[in-house]
Parts: sequence; structure tokens; C-alpha cells
Amino acid sequence: MKPKLIIMALLCAVSWRSYAQTEKGSGFIGGSLSFGTSKQNSSSPSLNTFTLTPRGGYFLANNFAIGLEIPLNLSKLRGENYIAWNEEYGYYEEQLGVKEFSFGFSPFVRKYIAVKERFKFFMQANLLLQINTFNRIDDEGYLIRTDAKIKGWGASVSPGFSYFISKHAALEFSLPVVSFFHQNYYAEESLYNYDKTNNLRLALQNFTPTFTFNYHF
Repeated sequence: MKPKLIIMALLCAVSWRSYAQTEKGSGFIGGSLSFGTSKQNSSSPSLNTFTLTPRGGYFLANNFAIGLEIPLNLSKLRGENYIAWNEEYGYYEEQLGVKEFSFGFSPFVRKYIAVKERFKFFMQANLLLQINTFNRIDDEGYLIRTDAKIKGWGASVSPGFSYFISKHAALEFSLPVVSFFHQNYYAEESLYNYDKTNNLRLALQNFTPTFTFNYHF
């Protein structure tokens, strides 16, 4: 009887160790791809956004991790009217779209809650420091020129789920429920030389689900 109990205990321990991978001292690396769309205002079309985000994390305690994400983002909006200086012809003109590329650093904290042996819920909070390159494009999407460099900061809260498919691999799904971003920019040749914006968005306004693969070690 005792040998059977010992074997069962060992199997349970091995199974937990194989699929949890969120213990103190563990780590993970991974990345995500996401595509989203959001409305800028009632009269504009949707802003399409593509994001690549490599990340890494370390567990300071069981089910509690800190880490860093490096978001790379490409956004395009057509049909939104802007007044800008045309350097080639020397006058202000209406332009119909923008394209942005951004690069950032985003430290995060994450808390896991076990649901089943291989299935865990998590809540993640991020801070973000970001630099954007702001390009004017025409109505067909062709580049007119690089107009400004934009610096910004923000924060977000994202719940999600992790499914541990093996000892070292996990698939994740997450969705930001609330996010805030502040940015300011200065453009020498723009009619509006300096501007600040603050954007607070909820999940329904900024539907950007993220699917992630993480390698745990």
C-alpha cells in the first residue's frame, strides 16, 4: 500500500512541476503578434494597428512575475483630415492620412491564479515609454514625408489565460480592459507646431486581443 501511495505522490509532483512553471526562480521568454482596429472619433474611419511584442519575465514568488516587453507597432489611418506644410510647393494643404511606427519599453508585473492543472488565469499591469515616427500619407497610402517624432508614456491593465501544453511551453490569450496614453510632439513645418493628447480607452473602444507563445525555464 505504501509503495502505491509514494508512486502516486511522485506522479502528482511531477505532473504539477511539468505544467505549472510559475514557481519562484522560474523564468519565461516569448512574444506576441496582434492586429486591432479602433475608432479615433465619430467621423473618422478605423485605425488599423499591427504589433510585435517580444517579452521576458522572472518569478520573484510563486505565481508572481516581473518582466519587460519591447512593443514594436505599425499603425495606419486613412481618411482623417490634417492641415500640414507642403515643403516642396511652399503652402499648407489638407492631407488625408497618417502612418506611425513606434518603439517602446514596457515593464510589467503579472499575477497568476490556478484554475486547473494546465490552465491559469492572470492579471497583468504595464507601464510604457514609447517613441513614435509620424508620417503623412496620401489617400492611397503613399508616403508624403516624415512629419514628427512623438514621445509618450502610458499604462494598461490586461487580464488573460495561460494554457500549459508542456513543461516548457504555454499559449496565452489576453485583452486590455483599460489603457491610458499621453503623448506630445513638436513638428517644425506643421501648422500646429506643438500638441499634447491624452487617450483613455476601454476594451470596447480598443478591441486588441493578443495571442502569445511563452517558453518557460
